[in-house]
Amino acid sequence: MSVDYSQRFKAAASKPPSAFGKNTPPNTTIYGRIVEIGEQPKLKFNGAPGEVDKDKKGNPVLQLFITIDTPAGPRNLYPTWRMEQAIGTALEKAGAGAFEIGAVLSVTYVGQDPNDERAKLYTAVYTPSGTNGGA
Repeated sequence: MSVDYSQRFKAAASKPPSAFGKNTPPNTTIYGRIVEIGEQPKLKFNGAPGEVDKDKKGNPVLQLFITIDTPAGPRNLYPTWRMEQAIGTALEKAGAGAFEIGAVLSVTYVGQDPNDERAKLYTAVYTPSGTNGGA
């Protein structure tokens, strides 16, 4: 029996690459216009390729993604709670009432948290879509 994996490969190829990886150096900044925000099933850490993480009830765990159109092409952000805090602070500083498609977002990976080597620190700048200027 032959299994056709072409749809899986095509789906993976059409997905923008992650903006930050495990080998991203500190002080790396990703910026551009926000083109999409949504949720998708989270892949299981150290799981089989394509294996989805599930909660205690067996339901898929969803993760947030933000697609940014950068000068190098579209990139996906998968915000951790620390990145979400940085983006939230940026929204407050910008006086933005909502997180909008079309706004400009700049996120900088600052480095590891000195108090928790597993945690990464971020800063962000948000420019609402109705404002002139960039991040």
